[in-house]
Amino acid sequence: TVRKALLFHHSPPGSLSTVEALPGLLKNFPIQLVARRPLAEAISSTGGVALSAIDSSFMLKRIPGVFVAGEMLDWHAPTGGFLIQACVSQGHAAGVGARDYLEGKL
Repeated sequence: TVRKALLFHHSPPGSLSTVEALPGLLKNFPIQLVARRPLAEAISSTGGVALSAIDSSFMLKRIPGVFVAGEMLDWHAPTGGFLIQACVSQGHAAGVGARDYLEGKL
């Protein structure tokens, strides 16, 4: 995977010499930034599942038992903390909806 490649091919020399060093490396992975990208590229794009296609539990109306959240949905938000929080909150709501669906509450 990309994560493993990043870890094993871009870790500082000797930083993976012990298993005990791994958590510290993962928490403080050194990444060298070489350039900034334009803000316009950092904006979440619209498109995806229409909000009218889901119910209040984030379940697809046409496919009961399938739940969607975050950037799967057609909504637009700036990238960063607000987008992350919205995706996490929607994921939680969809998870609660899935639990309720499996327990027969929906």
